[in-house]
Amino acid sequence: MPASHKIDDVLGLIVTTWSGAASDAAVIEALQNYCKDIRSQPKYRAYHELVDFTPATELLLTSRGIVELSRIAAKADGPGVKTKLAIIVSSSLGYGLGRMYQIYRNMVPSAQKELGVFKTYREGLKWIGHEYDVEPSIRQ
Repeated sequence: MPASHKIDDVLGLIVTTWSGAASDAAVIEALQNYCKDIRSQPKYRAYHELVDFTPATELLLTSRGIVELSRIAAKADGPGVKTKLAIIVSSSLGYGLGRMYQIYRNMVPSAQKELGVFKTYREGLKWIGHEYDVEPSIRQ
């Protein structure tokens, strides 16, 4: 699977790293598995998330796929639980796709997550509320 997850219980943070091509079908399948296996567990409902797409070899996402991802992700939000999701991308295309996801995700009425799109891991981690000195223990 091109998505791998690390969970830091001390920081209350789930870090997902994407490797390989990021197509609609692959990312949707990975998100569905993540929601079923991790986000569905009450312990992780209040954890912040960081998704790192910088190792991805290709970004092949479409607007239709991003709309579907937004819908699936919003359904996994815990009611009344506000968390943050930092999306890390290295290219202008990735940044644009991340911002598109942010907009669609915020349009879902039940959405409970605050999103940010960043070009560096450090910026994303800081925005979530963690200082960079903790990063090496959770990053792959």
